[in-house]
Amino acid sequence: MNKQSFHYTADAARVISDDYIGLMDRDEYNSAIMHVKELINAANVLFMAKSYAPSVFLSITIFEEIAKIKSGHMRSWGQEIKQVRRSKDPLFQHVKKHKIALDNMYLIGDRLENSMGKDRAEEFFRKYQTGEYSNFREESLYFARCKNKLHIPSQQFDIKLSAEHLLVAIEMFSDEFWGVTAEASTICDTTDAIYIEVEKQLTSALSQRGSNLDFRHQNF
Repeated sequence: MNKQSFHYTADAARVISDDYIGLMDRDEYNSAIMHVKELINAANVLFMAKSYAPSVFLSITIFEEIAKIKSGHMRSWGQEIKQVRRSKDPLFQHVKKHKIALDNMYLIGDRLENSMGKDRAEEFFRKYQTGEYSNFREESLYFARCKNKLHIPSQQFDIKLSAEHLLVAIEMFSDEFWGVTAEASTICDTTDAIYIEVEKQLTSALSQRGSNLDFRHQNF
């Protein structure tokens, strides 16, 4: 049986390591959510400045921090917990955090489908769940030179991919934390305006691409 996102979430909740024992109370929970909101703000600033690659990196960081809050909150529920080394803690493993965060339950609503298209939204989640997109974390930040070519992040990550990452990050953030505490709901409400503006940028970019493609076809 293929493991689903909720299996990875439960696995991560059953262990602790010295560097992350979980979230112990309401104040810590709210503080962690505020931290993620600040990352959303920063990712949006980079996106609006057309620094698309580093915006992707921050969006992926948001995915990972959401995973840490989800499973970290569960670590304080009083269940039997196993002490492990940091290297064995799923919440210090990037691919595992992506599998926890990119849960198909966030596709139940229609906001991402309306923004990205149903097929693309499903593909996006699937490629993080399989690990195919997990390399984006490094590729969006670091240049590299392999035998075949030079990799420069800004040449790989465009407005579409950057917008998709930020929209998914905001949707996950709002869906996961709104309603858990009054403070969390207030914080989540502030991200709706960001979502709308990023969605407008994506729609405009896709429309312009379509117009350019039509123009090339007409002049072929």
